[in-house]
Amino acid sequence: MNNFSLRISTLGLFLILTNHVVNAQSKNVENIGIYITNEMSFLNMTTSQTEQVYQINLHAANTLESLNNESKAQHLTHAEEIDGLIKILKQRNIALQELLSPTQFKIFKENKIVRAATFRTMVMNKMLELTQDQLDPVFDINQKTVEHVRNELDAYLSADSKRSKRKAQHRLQQTFKKTDKAFDKILSPQQAAIYHENVELLRNVIREEYNTNDSF
Repeated sequence: MNNFSLRISTLGLFLILTNHVVNAQSKNVENIGIYITNEMSFLNMTTSQTEQVYQINLHAANTLESLNNESKAQHLTHAEEIDGLIKILKQRNIALQELLSPTQFKIFKENKIVRAATFRTMVMNKMLELTQDQLDPVFDINQKTVEHVRNELDAYLSADSKRSKRKAQHRLQQTFKKTDKAFDKILSPQQAAIYHENVELLRNVIREEYNTNDSF
């Protein structure tokens, strides 16, 4: 990793910690770090920023792997897993905010679709040990899901009656059912079983982006 002159901040910690674990990381973690960084090309980053964003994504992927191992070893509850997941998401966003220009970060924050789709893909990559060939279809499904959910969730959150809220909630549930079926087609039976056991965890990525704890 390049020797960047950085103040000790969330970004600095991300880069320092990544440097310590880089030799132990799996090829799977490297692949997702590269993939997610490429999906952020819409930010028109400099070469220096791209390298540092890759390190941030790499650290987030490694932290997800550690959370997965910790969950197995310590038998974390579902709530504890969700809490750990949200902390990783927030830490990554803070590190990116410190690195990107105000204009770039504004674009990043406004692009909830790509942001949620990329993080869902990172989580699924670790959870399911996706192959390189599965990354593109998984990201595409996640992106389409978040696109549909955005419209339905906006309607749900702005509903002015219980009836309107129920209708929007029903449409949200139908979107997720379609998502589940789409994943069933590209995942192995073992991966699909793990996916269905953890759908609530993945939905929390979207809930976090919209700052809602509502069930859907």
